[in-house]
Amino acid sequence: MNIYRINTRTSKRMLRLKESVVASFCEPATDVVARLKAFSANDWQKVVFWLDASGIALYFLDRLVALNAQHLLPKPLLSRLEQNLHSNRERTAALFEEAVALNSALQEKGVEFALLKGATLSPDSVPDSALRSQWDLDFLVAEKDIADTLNVLETFGYTLYAICGTTWEFRAGVSGLPDIANIYKVRPYRSLELHLLPTPTDNNRRMRQNRLGRASIRNIQGAMLSSLSPADLFLQQALHLFKHICGEYTRLSWVLEYWRHILARRDDAAFWHEVKSLAEREPQAHVGIGAVTLLATQLFGAFAPEELTSWSMDRLPPAIRLWIETYGRQAVLTEFPGSKLYLLLRQHLGAQSSGEKTSLLRLIFPAHLPPRITHGETGRGVFSRLMQYRAQASFVFLRMRFHVVEGLRYSFESMRWQRRLTGMTQ
Repeated sequence: MNIYRINTRTSKRMLRLKESVVASFCEPATDVVARLKAFSANDWQKVVFWLDASGIALYFLDRLVALNAQHLLPKPLLSRLEQNLHSNRERTAALFEEAVALNSALQEKGVEFALLKGATLSPDSVPDSALRSQWDLDFLVAEKDIADTLNVLETFGYTLYAICGTTWEFRAGVSGLPDIANIYKVRPYRSLELHLLPTPTDNNRRMRQNRLGRASIRNIQGAMLSSLSPADLFLQQALHLFKHICGEYTRLSWVLEYWRHILARRDDAAFWHEVKSLAEREPQAHVGIGAVTLLATQLFGAFAPEELTSWSMDRLPPAIRLWIETYGRQAVLTEFPGSKLYLLLRQHLGAQSSGEKTSLLRLIFPAHLPPRITHGETGRGVFSRLMQYRAQASFVFLRMRFHVVEGLRYSFESMRWQRRLTGMTQ
């Protein structure tokens, strides 16, 4: 099954099943069992793609095992999840081995860096890294050390693939055809992103925090790795989640990991004081944290401490709060590749310049072709190249259909949204 497919309208029954999956993480075993017993094997088959695409499948399996309720799943699905867990454990181990090797090589070069996300989210957000869907490695690197970093990546076989602002994307190996059946397996190619941290100056020192200056060496799974400070780790996790809420698709697993992180630090007042201090120097951080905390509350119930909510969630601009309350749950329960309703949210994030309004129109109905999804190597056979062309053509068609369907849906929904805003101000 191709990983790229158009979003289809979710039936009310499928929506109840997805909501039951969400509830399983915060409700007692008796309630979870009562909910899940109501669904048939056919119902489960219809949400398999969503379980995988949302990154929640293995977390859900782990939760059912903890509740001794895995028998509620159809045997074929249970076997599939168990096999995927085995495969994902191997893939996660391979990614971690690569991260450790790169960490050592960058340290030897004297590069100022820190590993982002991935293994550093354990144990607060991720109880077991093998349960997490991770497709690449992310490093924060001081801009001044980019030359040495490029030399290290070259020795590991990485080549530069794309640059978007301060993010540099690298690839190594040969990419195959996108297939959701293989997302848990060790891949024949590797992906890595560098996030450059510009050198602070007297004029922008408050705006560009020295996160690398606060980074430290942590013992992660027996390896000494450079990681962000605990407060920076939380702040960047929240902003990463908010960035995706402001985009087409938000994986439920990211919200679950954020929720777990807050629960792990709930009673640490000093930690929340430090997070607040850092957020005050990061543009719109209080809005981003407030929005994702409200979204997690919508899904899992009230849970965040007042030391966090008092300056973030409780002070959200009314329009941002209304969007999360109206569309937030829908954003994480929809099928991949998501929707364009996030554009309603982006309109309320700061003043809209004429350039930003033009960009908004291009997001609704883009005039450019989507990026390539396969990258072969020179000398591959004719059949292999034809399969790649076919996959790319299929992807282009699906993206065109997505833009048309979701663009029209956005147009209709925007009128309802304006009525909600009008009603809120009256």
